Amino acid sequence: MKTKDVLIVGFGIAGLTIAKQLKKRKKSFDIISDESQQSSKVAGGVLNPVALKRYKLAWKADDLMPEALIFYSQLNSKIDRPYFQKVPVFKLFSSVEDQNNWMVASDQAKLDPYLNPQIKSLDLAAHTPFKSGEVLNTHLLDLKGMLSYHQSKYTENNQFMSERFEYDLLQIQDDILSYKNSTYRRVIFCEGFGVTKNPFFNWLPLYGNKGEYLVFKSPDLSSNVCILKSRHFIIPLGNDLYKFGATYSREQLNDLPTESAKIELEESLGKMIDCNYEIVDQIAGVRPTVRDRKPILGQHPEHSHMYVLNGFGSRGVMAAPYLSRSLVENIYDSSSLDNEIDITRFLKFYA
Repeated sequence: MKTKDVLIVGFGIAGLTIAKQLKKRKKSFDIISDESQQSSKVAGGVLNPVALKRYKLAWKADDLMPEALIFYSQLNSKIDRPYFQKVPVFKLFSSVEDQNNWMVASDQAKLDPYLNPQIKSLDLAAHTPFKSGEVLNTHLLDLKGMLSYHQSKYTENNQFMSERFEYDLLQIQDDILSYKNSTYRRVIFCEGFGVTKNPFFNWLPLYGNKGEYLVFKSPDLSSNVCILKSRHFIIPLGNDLYKFGATYSREQLNDLPTESAKIELEESLGKMIDCNYEIVDQIAGVRPTVRDRKPILGQHPEHSHMYVLNGFGSRGVMAAPYLSRSLVENIYDSSSLDNEIDITRFLKFYA
């Protein structure tokens, strides 16, 4: 059989975006994933460049946000369903001081393009005694739907293997890698938190951060066309359904919902909206988070055929197009990776 260029292990936001970057290069690839890592499927999918707790730009937002908007817009233009669309985000102010902080931030040169200085009242069944502020040019990606759509397409093309990756079956040779009955020039591991079980990359200082969401139904909220943010996000799913969350925890690092998170979220939701609602689901996933809160990209220090793309954290949707392109350029153009994301910064942990 013909040797393919790349084997992609894992199919969350990292696996999806690296596949698209490889396709642009006309590289051949296969994908293998057992869907054991759910962080992408339970992600909020909000493209928002501003950290709304302290009103600061997110890491590299000026680079990440424009590229993400172009990437997902082009990706969605080839699909009939609107998996990616512009949806406004409104921050519900918690106090007069919070409102004033917004005004001060919106006057700063770096934040001026992103924060609307005009304070707004929302005609919604939400608790907004101090009104709200609009974050400009925000978008919402239905990541679960997007992943499902592309998985089905890759399956139809015989490029997707829905199974667990067996590390001991990967045979490393001088210029190729063999896995079962196929050969590849490179393998890129995009496993999220699952990389902690990867014998080639489990030395990386990556820890899990569990996030949980509630899905609730409320015909009275009338927020189907915007995203609301207080302590947590209310994200419209359509048909009067909303996703609410997420929590952050380093305990019970699995995809099982917890009662403690449900209690925390319900208490917060009750303070945020002034209408009836019904909880219809609770979902959980473990985010891959790195010690220095930056992604990890690059080549294995010993096995030159192996690469990793991981550690996206809570803003993976915004960062993934930029990071996946950076890795592909590193592989095929020999371009340097930014020091703050290069795997070489953690070589001291490799034994």
